Amino acid sequence: MFKTLLLAIFVGLIFMGCDSKPEAGKPPNGPLESTQIDQEWRPSTLSEETIAKANAAVLDYRKCLGEETKARAENRSDPRDIANTILKNCESRLPAIKAVFDAEKVPTTISERYLRKTRSQGAQGVLRIVMGVHAERAGEEEQAKTAGNTKK
Repeated sequence: MFKTLLLAIFVGLIFMGCDSKPEAGKPPNGPLESTQIDQEWRPSTLSEETIAKANAAVLDYRKCLGEETKARAENRSDPRDIANTILKNCESRLPAIKAVFDAEKVPTTISERYLRKTRSQGAQGVLRIVMGVHAERAGEEEQAKTAGNTKK
């Protein structure tokens, strides 16, 4: 619940950039006015329904990453290869997020940036887990090896 709330806030903050530009016909009168306009907080113009749909699509992507990670983390191959396989298997879930934003006519640069951020955070999390499992396994094997040598 808390993660969903934070995600909704983050999405709102990302999209406030859509509205923060000065009017096209009226350039700023100087550096002071320009910084005041850029620093003014504006709420998201996306509806609650759109934010909920985007959050649901992100949650689906993260759920896929979690399921794939559980299924493949114990594999003994290179952790980077395992992470790449997991990410490729869940890549098909990302266009649903973009479709939600495209339906609301969110600028492409913003929706692409959001997808890159989501993909990057997912990759970091998956790699962290897979490498942790491999490090734990290596530590256990080293302990078993050391315990076997001391018994002789």
